Amino acid sequence: MIFHSEKAKKIILLQKQMDINVVMRVKASLSKMGDILEQSAEWDEYLVSQGMEATTFTDGTMIMHTKVSASGFFEELIHYGQIKSGRIIYGDEENMLMLEIEAKERLINHKKAYGITDFEVEVLTNVLNEYRRILEKLRKGEM
Repeated sequence: MIFHSEKAKKIILLQKQMDINVVMRVKASLSKMGDILEQSAEWDEYLVSQGMEATTFTDGTMIMHTKVSASGFFEELIHYGQIKSGRIIYGDEENMLMLEIEAKERLINHKKAYGITDFEVEVLTNVLNEYRRILEKLRKGEM
């Protein structure tokens, strides 16, 4: 789901920023595996324009907002794992929705372990419900 860039900007500003020490440890771990986690003001502009806090490319490059929240950070790590395990089928909307739902459910179910705030849970729940609605319509052939 692509949020309007102003809404994405507001959400990013309201969320609690991820612990930079954790981000740096993950960057170092990814680097050891030959993968990359990029953050910069230029990437921030791109991500907000797309309504995202983070994204992962198939080559193992992860882009995260410099003020990424715990939910955005850990969700992208979940997606990174989905990509690395070959579970993502590009162009298959149902597959993509199911993996988004899986990631958001995992974040909500483990919110305390991930350090996800109530505000982030509210945002995740709203998006999760929208993805479930879209998936149901897709399965019924209404889309």
